[in-house]
Amino acid sequence: MSADIGQQVQQLYSQFGDIPGITIEIHKSLLAINVLNDSAEATVFIQGAQVSHYKAHPQPACLWLSPECEYKTGQSLRGGIPLCWPWFGQLDKNPEAIRLQVPGDQAPAHGFVRERDWCVDSIIADSSHSTRLTLSLDIAADDEPLWPFNCRLEMEIVIADTLSIQFRVHNHSGKTMHYSTALHSYFAVNHIDHVSVSGLDQSEYLDCLDDWQSKNQQGPLTITSEVDRLYFPSEPIITINDQKTQRRLLIESQNSHSAVLWNPWIDKAKRLSAFADAAYREMLCVETANAGKDYVSLDDGQSHELKLTISSQSQQH
Repeated sequence: MSADIGQQVQQLYSQFGDIPGITIEIHKSLLAINVLNDSAEATVFIQGAQVSHYKAHPQPACLWLSPECEYKTGQSLRGGIPLCWPWFGQLDKNPEAIRLQVPGDQAPAHGFVRERDWCVDSIIADSSHSTRLTLSLDIAADDEPLWPFNCRLEMEIVIADTLSIQFRVHNHSGKTMHYSTALHSYFAVNHIDHVSVSGLDQSEYLDCLDDWQSKNQQGPLTITSEVDRLYFPSEPIITINDQKTQRRLLIESQNSHSAVLWNPWIDKAKRLSAFADAAYREMLCVETANAGKDYVSLDDGQSHELKLTISSQSQQH
């Protein structure tokens, strides 16, 4: 254990060690906050403010995290809920208003904030059933070669009988800025062959595997091959129906009018980093987003909040 990471552990324990259910974990070179209360358990990594685990008692875990993760500094974890910001996917697939803001041609996929260490501002036990974490990242235009705007990002995470995430962006740059974003959620399923997704019927989507053509969803979605789609759903709730475990995962959004569905299937799974060949059977990404035509424009002094709530229900309910 390095001296730096040891000092960070000591500092976090001095600030938050008296809060019930809070422990600090070291995963190789990354620090995480583990939360346990009467309703649920969760793990939040300081790098990227990334939730890697959430489980409401007595349900199975909602989120999928790859056992192949290496827990390296500057390398996002494959699984949980990474944050994509200030662009989604490859920069050249984003709206022109976003592309024109980014200097140079070395823009990494999904932006850069998921690989940065965030500041832990507060941890509050609202009750024995609810724990609230707030993390922040200040971006200074003079110090950030990829983003010429002064702004502040905040991630508020509430671990209770549901998992609630509020991602806020505050523009302090003195000018208008445009961005796209996604809470890139990896959901755990028993087997992808027995999963359907509802809440998207009649929604327009862009098929990223078919030259970004615009199409229309007909009925529930089942996964029988690689899927990479940007949806513009009309309803705020998308549901993953897992027939094997007889449960539903409800994904509710606010201030979002786009969602990404992704499963790499057989061939692409073999090419992905930190991803076992057969792992595509165990996961499905349903990402709460402001992407494509749903991108965000903020004038100086304005803020935007994207909210995601995840809950798990038995299908007998």
